[in-house]
Amino acid sequence: MRFIQRQKKVRQLSAFKQASLCACLTMFAGMAFPMPSYAAGATEIVQQNAKQITGTVVDATGTPIIGANVLQAGTTNGTITDVDGKFELKVPVGAKIIVSYIGYRNQVVTVGTAFDYQIVIKEDTEALEEIVVVGYGTQKKVNLTGSVATLGAEKLANRTSSNVTNMLAGQMPGVTIIQNSGQPGADAGVLRVRGIGTMGDASAMVIVDGVESTMSSVDPNDIENISILKDAAASAIYGVRAANGVILITTKKGAKGRAIVSYDGYVGWQSAARLPKYLDSYNYALLMNEAYQNDGQAAPYDATALQKFKDGSDPDNYANSDWLGALLSENGVFNNHHLSIKGGGEKVTYSVAFGYHDKDGLIPNTNYNKFSARVNLDAKINKRLKLTTGMAVYRSNRTSPAAGISNLIHYAYRETPVTPIQLTNGNWTLFKNEHNSVASARDGGVSKVIGNNFQGNVGMELDIVDGLKLRGIAATTFDLTDNPTHVNTVKYYKAGSDTPVKTTTNSVTEYDTKKIELNLQAYLDYNKTFGKHTVGALLGYSQIYNQYRYLQAYRKNLPNSNTLDQINAGEVTGQTTYGTQTEYALRSVFGRVNYSFDDRYLFEANLRYDGTSRFPKNKRFGAFPSFSVGWRISEEDFFKADWVDNLKLRASWGLLGNQETVDTDGYSTYYPYQNTYEFGYDYSFNGTLYPGISISSVMANQAITWEKTGQWNVGVDAAFFGNRLTLGLDWFHKETRDILLQLPVPYMLGVSAPMQNAGKVRNTGIELQLGHNNKVGDWTYSVGANFSYVSTKILDLKGGDTPGQSVGDPLWTYYGYVCDGIFQSQTEIDNHPKQMTGTPVPGDLKYRDLNGDNVIDSRDRQVLGSYFPKVNFGLNFSVQYKGIDLSALLQGAADVKGMPVAEIRYAFYNGGKVNEMQLDRWTPDNPNATYPRLSMRDSRNRITSSFWVQDASYAKLRNLQVGYTLPAQWTSKFGVSRLRVYSSIDNLFTITGFDGVDPEAGNGSYYPLTKSYSFGLNVTF
Repeated sequence: MRFIQRQKKVRQLSAFKQASLCACLTMFAGMAFPMPSYAAGATEIVQQNAKQITGTVVDATGTPIIGANVLQAGTTNGTITDVDGKFELKVPVGAKIIVSYIGYRNQVVTVGTAFDYQIVIKEDTEALEEIVVVGYGTQKKVNLTGSVATLGAEKLANRTSSNVTNMLAGQMPGVTIIQNSGQPGADAGVLRVRGIGTMGDASAMVIVDGVESTMSSVDPNDIENISILKDAAASAIYGVRAANGVILITTKKGAKGRAIVSYDGYVGWQSAARLPKYLDSYNYALLMNEAYQNDGQAAPYDATALQKFKDGSDPDNYANSDWLGALLSENGVFNNHHLSIKGGGEKVTYSVAFGYHDKDGLIPNTNYNKFSARVNLDAKINKRLKLTTGMAVYRSNRTSPAAGISNLIHYAYRETPVTPIQLTNGNWTLFKNEHNSVASARDGGVSKVIGNNFQGNVGMELDIVDGLKLRGIAATTFDLTDNPTHVNTVKYYKAGSDTPVKTTTNSVTEYDTKKIELNLQAYLDYNKTFGKHTVGALLGYSQIYNQYRYLQAYRKNLPNSNTLDQINAGEVTGQTTYGTQTEYALRSVFGRVNYSFDDRYLFEANLRYDGTSRFPKNKRFGAFPSFSVGWRISEEDFFKADWVDNLKLRASWGLLGNQETVDTDGYSTYYPYQNTYEFGYDYSFNGTLYPGISISSVMANQAITWEKTGQWNVGVDAAFFGNRLTLGLDWFHKETRDILLQLPVPYMLGVSAPMQNAGKVRNTGIELQLGHNNKVGDWTYSVGANFSYVSTKILDLKGGDTPGQSVGDPLWTYYGYVCDGIFQSQTEIDNHPKQMTGTPVPGDLKYRDLNGDNVIDSRDRQVLGSYFPKVNFGLNFSVQYKGIDLSALLQGAADVKGMPVAEIRYAFYNGGKVNEMQLDRWTPDNPNATYPRLSMRDSRNRITSSFWVQDASYAKLRNLQVGYTLPAQWTSKFGVSRLRVYSSIDNLFTITGFDGVDPEAGNGSYYPLTKSYSFGLNVTF
């Protein structure tokens, strides 16, 4: 019987979109990794001289072990235990059988004359000590002195997102994920570690298998584990790029043994999680009449018109259009497939994986698909030298309407129900002669973002002497992006006319970007134990070169209407081109020293010395140190509590850096210390046109250097009752100084303000993580909870304070008036301080006089809150009973503000539609209304105030999943060691009091977040 190895970790399910693709990949696996001939021969010889034995595998308590591997040593002859821990195997007398199971020590038994065996396997306490990936190495979790959050592959399994970032929401304390869009391929959330510490780029550094990369470059199914380095002690080893945290992703590697083939796949569909509810045309017309009358004007719709809106008798002139429903009309079908093959022998191990993801959007012509492949090979050349190589490639294609998703959503929020989308003869119409979101989505052309990415690396590990290793990595990344946008010609009409009122001009725009990065690393790593003393040291060097090129071209009026999309077909008149190139380099040396006495007293020091080309020569080098200590109280002789497995105190301080600079428009500036110039500024002199150049819009500053972040951290780690209950608690204090920002300058200067080291921000917070797991009979369950609180405060701006961003304020704020309700009478207005926002009437909003000068003007505004949450929390639960499993993940945020987009919160905004909530508006007959009176032209109720800035706290059921794993004795007959089917729902519900589209997305001006339903399959051969 062929041996089926039990897979160690659960993987994400799949089923290929097209059967042909699945068949080809499976065929490739069979051809590339056939069973070795010597193994087949060995099995044949064994069978000729074998006898049938039976046995039972149990643990130290006598509980049967289900799914344990039972293998004849030196062969592929093996089996797995059934639900009662029993097995049958044909082996010769004298053969050795090896019994293995995850978390237990291997047990070797020699076959004698007996025919039945009782085999007891013991827990491997060494295996239960979790190993954590840290910068340039690994450490035992119990010996960590820094703050590191970790996540295993099982926490990412079978989720329907193609981007890893979104899967981290609610999983780890101190890590905030804010998803602003549900558009396929553009739905990655904003990830922040321990809040926002800068006005510039606050993105965390991402390292994949030791090389800088991005979260989107990794298929979630390929991930073995994720470590997030949160404090300075953990991340200072990365120096100038580590101020905002470091994310370390380790992908799956091969292991010694026969080839294991795994397939994971799912299919499903989406719907919008939350959408605004707008009035139909009849009620819209009623409220518009009221708004006109409130403004002292005649009502635009008479009784006849209202009746036609109500009965739908004349849809071309008295329509009842659902623009948002027509725009979000698709089903959003998606499917995902992942095939992996891993195994190896004594010298070489391998892991090969292929992934395919395809997702349609809710808007027509919206889609994202991605094909990826990853190969990891490890080769042991001799007893001292090991070589590794890794390669990852992907090709993605994100398609969307040429008008732009954000524009279309804004259009649909504004376009009124009384305007027809399409006439009864099929012609498109225009809203206010401006736009038609549905026509633009369906017929207006498409934009594609085609990404081609390759990342490859080769590495070596040389054992110089006992405990001393030399490691090196050489890696390169190529990223090519093609972004063609083809705008179609579309004709728009009015009812009763065959003459277009507007015809759009077709055009083609090509955007091309090319990026290459070379990364070289070499370091010595020393680890040695001398009695109770364990010493570790690291000394390394790294060098990075990055080049980025951008090219843009545009032409319009292509022939053959909308069928030709090649740029060379467009007319030369009006054509434009633009191109640029930037490059930078980073050179660094780094080191680390670890010391542990008796696994009880812990010390670590890190130092990185970085030099970057992005700052002046006299400012480009700097040192970034960190120090941390730990005390494992549970290891002390005086601590006699058998129920405490681990109790550790730790503290750290460190200094980090940030070289990323972002201007006031949100664009990265590579060289803010240098003047840059732009060509194309021709000028006339004496009647002759001469070519010219101009200084760039941003003034240079030769005195700048990187931002610096100092951070203190104090933490406690504990485990109780045989690691069944765990706790982690951290307090941190982080100050970022020399923040790079642009201070206000007079407009007469003629250029934008230069970058200056002018800001200082403080972040303080706490983080808590609790976990419990247990097994009761056939039931196994686990519960985890995490909570984090972070407070951000601006400490200094060098006099560059502006409303909403001043010393003492948090970041990401709303700034406006404090509203005290709605005026009920003219007498109340007369007795109230004068509002300079406009003369109010009964039914208008009433603002507070904050400075007490009896006048309400711009000086009475204040910070109304931040749209970055101070509180984040997560709760996860899983339970297994025999083959049935159930898991759930709840995530939420609190102490956060949000403000719905203007087209949702204001009635008739910019001539647009009305939300259902405005039905409860102020009238003389409804003085206790929620919303102010209606008006078509009055803007005094439409200014930013606490009335519109709402509590955006929420709790979401991020994932609910139920699955069933077929018994191994059923599937093993067909060469399948594990087969699981499951159903999963993402974003099933949201609990919130926020009136906008989604509290997580803030103002709701983006593609709506989605609710996903899927069915999947996990198979291991």
